[in-house]
Amino acid sequence: MKKYKVLGLFTGKAQTLPNGQISAIKKQPIVELEISLTSLPQDEVVDQKYHGGDMRVIHHYSEKNYEHLKQKFSDIKERFIPGSFGENLYTEELNESELCIGDIFSLGTAKIQVTVPRRPCATINQSYEDKRVLKEVIDSGHAGWFYRVLSPGSVKVGDELIHLERPHPDLKLDLLFEQGYGKGAKFSNKDFLRRCFETGLLDKGWKPKVENSI
Repeated sequence: MKKYKVLGLFTGKAQTLPNGQISAIKKQPIVELEISLTSLPQDEVVDQKYHGGDMRVIHHYSEKNYEHLKQKFSDIKERFIPGSFGENLYTEELNESELCIGDIFSLGTAKIQVTVPRRPCATINQSYEDKRVLKEVIDSGHAGWFYRVLSPGSVKVGDELIHLERPHPDLKLDLLFEQGYGKGAKFSNKDFLRRCFETGLLDKGWKPKVENSI
């Protein structure tokens, strides 16, 4: 049973980015996070057409991913601070290659389940004020990932994220990201995508694209 210390919790409010875009991607640290079944009451979702929803309640990014960006873009490394990628949950370890769709964790008093990798967009470039970052996020696959909530609760900084179950060990999270963003044929692994779809864990961004490909 693997355990990961919660190093940071973050929520955001709508603000204007340098290009005039309204976004809550830049999040601020908090000590305790309330987790409901379908949302984080303290966290604002600006564009609800593409963001939010019951399959995308918590966004997770790790120091392991931040370190990759710091090394790749050493000239702006001071911009890659926890909360700047839009995450709600921050740990030292874990990245997309270590997770499977459907993995179940306890988080404080809540129970959560991995759903999908984040589908990165140009807001990332606007937030970091650098046009190079989005491409590297896509090329590396370090976009972070989402959880749905199985049981509501709360979590404090210093609590643990504890891995409980892996119901779909063959549904690697990074493979789904590769199907959508890799350099090969997009959405071409029909059997894998069908099994992803059948979990019922795809969000409003991934679900129609996967459904149309199987």
